[in-house]
Amino acid sequence: MFLIGFKVQDPSSTQQKTYVAVATSTGYCHTASQGTGRPTYRRANAIGDSGTTNATELAKAPWRALQSKWNEKTNHKSYSNILIQPIVIDDSGLSEEDSKDARKTIEYFEVESKNPTGGHVRADEPRKLGQMFVKGQLSQAAQTPVVAPRAQAVDQRDPMIKGEPEYYRPNGQIYRPRDLGGHHDVALLKHLRTAGIPVRLYGLPGTGKSALAEAAFGRDLITINGHGDMTVSHFVGSYLPQNDGTFKWADGPLTRAMKEGRPLFVDEITRIPSEVLAVLYSVLDGRGTLSLDDKPDAPVVQAKPGFYALCGYNPEGIGVRQLDDALVSRFAVPVEVTTDLDAAKALGVPAKFIRLAENLRTKDAEDRKAGGAGVWVPQMRELLLASTVAKTAGVMFAASVIAGQCPRPEDVPTVTEVASKVFGASVKALALGGQV
Repeated sequence: MFLIGFKVQDPSSTQQKTYVAVATSTGYCHTASQGTGRPTYRRANAIGDSGTTNATELAKAPWRALQSKWNEKTNHKSYSNILIQPIVIDDSGLSEEDSKDARKTIEYFEVESKNPTGGHVRADEPRKLGQMFVKGQLSQAAQTPVVAPRAQAVDQRDPMIKGEPEYYRPNGQIYRPRDLGGHHDVALLKHLRTAGIPVRLYGLPGTGKSALAEAAFGRDLITINGHGDMTVSHFVGSYLPQNDGTFKWADGPLTRAMKEGRPLFVDEITRIPSEVLAVLYSVLDGRGTLSLDDKPDAPVVQAKPGFYALCGYNPEGIGVRQLDDALVSRFAVPVEVTTDLDAAKALGVPAKFIRLAENLRTKDAEDRKAGGAGVWVPQMRELLLASTVAKTAGVMFAASVIAGQCPRPEDVPTVTEVASKVFGASVKALALGGQV
């Protein structure tokens, strides 16, 4: 058996789809595909029902079918990022009957990297294989029996989605992209927006959740700041009083984002009452619709292309709620955001403040390991502020600012003790003294 195929990222799915063509010793060929669900397959005689056993014709047919599928995908305007991986498999490990079944073939393909009779063969240049399809070179290659190499260590990572080396937030601050599952975080968020796959960013305050959203979408981003007193009208809009005593409808941020095809960031989403967040269900479940109950004469709002939703929250904050399962499944991609001290250093945070954060991280880990609640650690927001303050009022003043930012009174002695050792002088939270 000779099997070859390619992978393609479906823009409407989070999964790659795999297309393969198979030639077997029985004279049958298969074309098969597998994405997120059960594999689909077609098995047919290589040249119809003529019953030929011409080896050359039998070998060519699968590659013609695969070339047709390749052309279909590469000519589709939505498939901008074609991922190709050629595969050859030795048939010595499969029975003749199994070879006739395309589902068995796909099963074998999925586990073949662990099978001693199979192995991946990857093109050094992904587009090169595409050119081979177009030129028909694979048809020629298929006429020659191929035995796969023995299994070996192979880099099976997805091609990296890359972006710019740095981005600017609307406030002018620089954001340097970070790794996210093997991709640049900002570039990946842009791709997920195109695919319509919502993201939820979670992490401690000040780690950079809002910064990532702003770096990805800039001034196009609409932000909702969640709190416990929010109502549905804070999302969809309401009638507002006018100077002449009348009332006029004003769209809320969710309605505007849908109508204008813009990204919406729901910050501190776990502080918002669950009954209010239910307004997002129909927006994020594939329907992309919103009914304005307070404006019954208005048509149902349909999200325009470009609309995208992502949320952020602190899972350990005071007064937060559990995000219900319905929203967890809709904000399908969970991403933990932590402070990158290397990024802080690159952004100009002085070395002593970096060391302070590192030492407090160690204290935090030790305390949690011993069963404690942990120790407060300054995050990116506090470190960037300290850097700015240090330029204005000096390093020691900035160190006192960080000590005063500790939100947990029980941790202040530890923070000031560690800070004093790092800065080589007594560090205390700021307080007014006597006249000077």
